Amino acid sequence: MKLRRLVGPQTAVCMSMSGTTRFSNLEHRRVREFAAARAGEHAVELAPAKVNVRLKVVGRRDDGYHRLSMLNLSCSLADEVELRFTLAPEVSLRLDPSGSVEGPAERNLAMRAFCAFWSAFDVQELPLGCELLVRKRIPVGAGLGGGSSDAAAVIRVLSRAFRTFLQAELGLSDDSFDHSIVQACLACGADVPYAYAGGVCWVGGIGEEVVPLPPAAEWRGEVLILVPPVAVPTHSFYELFRRRRPHVPECADAPMRAFVESPHGDLPALVDNDFTPVIVEMAPLVGEILSEVRAVFPEGAGITGSGSALFALVGPSDLARARHLAERLTQRGVAVHRTSLVRPQAPAD
Repeated sequence: MKLRRLVGPQTAVCMSMSGTTRFSNLEHRRVREFAAARAGEHAVELAPAKVNVRLKVVGRRDDGYHRLSMLNLSCSLADEVELRFTLAPEVSLRLDPSGSVEGPAERNLAMRAFCAFWSAFDVQELPLGCELLVRKRIPVGAGLGGGSSDAAAVIRVLSRAFRTFLQAELGLSDDSFDHSIVQACLACGADVPYAYAGGVCWVGGIGEEVVPLPPAAEWRGEVLILVPPVAVPTHSFYELFRRRRPHVPECADAPMRAFVESPHGDLPALVDNDFTPVIVEMAPLVGEILSEVRAVFPEGAGITGSGSALFALVGPSDLARARHLAERLTQRGVAVHRTSLVRPQAPAD
C-alpha cells in the first residue's frame, strides 16, 4: 500500500459511531453476518517502536499544528497486540503488565483504532466485538510511538481480515480502500499513518504524508535505543516549544528532499531534531546523556520525537563500542535496547 500526500485533519473517534453511511440495511446485515462468521478467530500482530532519525519543523498550520519533515524507521523493539473477535459488539482491553499505561481504557489508541476502522467505512454499529490484549514492551512516554503503533497493528489486522469483503460490498478500488484506511489511522493520531506503513519512510505534514523508501535507504546496522530515567511530558513540551519559537517560517528541508529523490544508506548524515534544545532545557539529564553518546558516535546519535528516548545508529564495525556504552549507561539507570530495523508484515488480505 502506498501512502502519499493523503491530507486530512486529525479527528476524534466516538465509541458510538455515527455519520453518513454508504451501506443499505441489507448491506449492513451482510456485514454483520460476515463478521459473525469470524467470531472466535484471533490474531497476533507486532507493533514496532518508531525512531525519528530526522525531525525538522518546516512550518506551522493555521490550526497551530506544526508542519514537519521527518525520516522515520521502525525497530525490533515492539509491543505485541492480540485480537480475539467476539459476537458481542463490545471492545475490551487488557494490558500486560497491567497498569503499564495510565488513563481510562476507552482512551487507549488500540481500542479507538478498532472503532475507527469501521467508522472509516461508514459502518454505523460495530458488526462484531473484540477482546484486545496488548503486551507492552515499548517504554511509555519516551517518544517511541508505542501507542500509535498499537493502533496501527489493530488496523492492519482488520484490513487483512475484511479488505476483500468490504471492497466487494462497497465496490471500492484499492486506492479508495487505502484512503479509508488512512482516515482510520488519522482518527487515532498523526503518527498512526506512518506506524501502519512502517519501515523507512519520509513523513511530512502533521504525519499524514507518508512515502515509503526503497531498500537502498535501509539501515543495516544496529539501532541502539536509550531511555533515561526522566520524562518529557508531551503537552508541556509543546507549550514551551511554542513559547521558544512563536514564529515558524515556511522552509524546505533540502537534504531530506535530496535523500528521497536519491536514497542511500548513509542515514547518520541525516540525523537532526529541531526539538532538541527545548527537550534539553526541560530535561538536562537527556542533554548530558546525548553528549556522552555523541562522544562515542559523533554522527548518527540524537533524540527521537519530543523525547526522552535517545538513539544511536551503530555500524557493524562499531558493535563493541556500542556494547561498552550500553554497559556504562545502564549503571546510570538508563534503559538500553539493542535493536535493528524491521518492516511490519504487509496488510494484505
